[in-house]
Amino acid sequence: MNKSSLRRQLVLPYVLLVVFVCATIGWVSYQAGEKAVSTLGHRVMTDMVNRINAATEQHLAGALTALNAIDPDPQTLPQAQPFSDSLAALEPRLWVASGLFMDVNNYVYFGGEDGRFIGVNRINKDFVELYLREPGAAKRHVYAVTRPGDRARILRTDQYDPRTRPWYDIAARSKKPVWSPVYGDFTSKEPTITLAKPVYREDKTFAGVMATDVTLKALTDFLRSLKVSQSGIAFVLDSDGFMIATSGTELPFKMVNGAPERMRIDEMQTPLIRDAYAKVRKWKNAKAEDAATSPELAAPAGYLEVAAARLGEKYGVNWVTVVAVPRVDFMGGVTRSFIHGLLIAALCVIVALVLGLFFLDRVLRDIRNLTEAAKRIGEGEPMPSLNIRRSDEIGQLATSFREMEHNLRIDKLTAVFNRASLIAQIGFLRRQLAQNNVERPNFALLFIDLDHFKTVNDHYGHGAGDKVLATVATRLKESVRITDVVARYGGDEFVVLLKGVTAVDDVIATEEKIRGIVEEPVQLDHGTASVGVSIGWAMFPEDGEDVDALLKIADTRMFDTKKIRKAAR
Repeated sequence: MNKSSLRRQLVLPYVLLVVFVCATIGWVSYQAGEKAVSTLGHRVMTDMVNRINAATEQHLAGALTALNAIDPDPQTLPQAQPFSDSLAALEPRLWVASGLFMDVNNYVYFGGEDGRFIGVNRINKDFVELYLREPGAAKRHVYAVTRPGDRARILRTDQYDPRTRPWYDIAARSKKPVWSPVYGDFTSKEPTITLAKPVYREDKTFAGVMATDVTLKALTDFLRSLKVSQSGIAFVLDSDGFMIATSGTELPFKMVNGAPERMRIDEMQTPLIRDAYAKVRKWKNAKAEDAATSPELAAPAGYLEVAAARLGEKYGVNWVTVVAVPRVDFMGGVTRSFIHGLLIAALCVIVALVLGLFFLDRVLRDIRNLTEAAKRIGEGEPMPSLNIRRSDEIGQLATSFREMEHNLRIDKLTAVFNRASLIAQIGFLRRQLAQNNVERPNFALLFIDLDHFKTVNDHYGHGAGDKVLATVATRLKESVRITDVVARYGGDEFVVLLKGVTAVDDVIATEEKIRGIVEEPVQLDHGTASVGVSIGWAMFPEDGEDVDALLKIADTRMFDTKKIRKAAR
């Protein structure tokens, strides 16, 4: 066979064609994908930010609407009746206001400058609580009610003075509607923000503060209802870097002493949130006035697209909405050109590989078989069947492997394993037991020496001695299991590896079986020869951890047995 035949089968031109086609189409597709991600991603995320802002500001506006339903703004409704702090007059208005946006602000209340208090809290459509503290009363009463004026069922009483509450003080001092900082509501255990509005009587004297609570859980639920992307996230934070809401599974607050406490961005465990905020913080510092993001908001490594916008300034809050999406999330359906490129690439690759791999498959499969065979020979395992039937260089190599394996592992005279193969198989067995985490990896070695073998050589010649050795080897293989290993250690010495033996009694039983079979007379061309066997044994790991120690102990016991047998004769 020509020495260049193997090189011709490797079809180098086809391999180069596949690499060239893949690289070219991949580069074109990548460029198209980059452009599509930049354009589509910016548009989608900007729309998402605007949608979140619109929904959030609708919640904020709803709170202001609820308060204006009780005390209308004279500039927008000049014909409205003047505000009255009469509890009887306020109660029906509070019922109306608390029912406007029940999913966001279902609790509307009033605290007077003389300590009076009234609030309507719509827990759900079937259960309403009325909070009432009459002027001069020592305690506040909480009723379960069904309509304005209902006082039939009292739930509890408590000590409560609205004038001591933060929302009252901040609104009284500001003289205009103002939002409280986000706090953990004591009752609902949810992050909440309160809109408080000072109210005045017809004579312009201060009457007290109207307020309504806006739970931020509604904002979190809204964010989680959005499909940002497979791995993207949307979140809202305030100007101090505290979380308001997030679409992720991680909560924007932590429970401390039974109450929710807000989380700072740097306390969040979601890497996407921290990475996005790092970009937003630079953007806020660089641009004091910006309604939406620009491409410069992309993360440094290019793996993240970030969009952000200020939120709620016209309603008195200074929040920021952020949408962050890994760039890879946009690559699923980028453009037709990307899909087109994939189809062209697939077609070119298929054509090239069908032509090239038709030849390469035979070569590579046989090379893998030869590699595995070489590895097993080196580790002491039996060489697997190669099933290589070819007449080129690989076929010649396979034939050489078979001959090499036989020469390296098999004793030519007895057709059993030789000493080197035995040592390698014991090492392989130890490694295999260790890899399988066997708690008690056991095996035993039998060291066998033939008695009176020199007499056979002296009386019948070395040819007869060789026949005796071959016969003994055959009988040893018949005496043990097919999984055990018989090896010629040297001269008239043999070693048997008994796998999985855990009891000395089993070793002794095998020893007696070997002695009974091997010591049968051997028929020669010119007579009959009889040999005895002296056997010593060693157990792993009881008698030693390494091969040399085990063989030495087995050899010593074999000589002790030989002495006993001589003395007995």
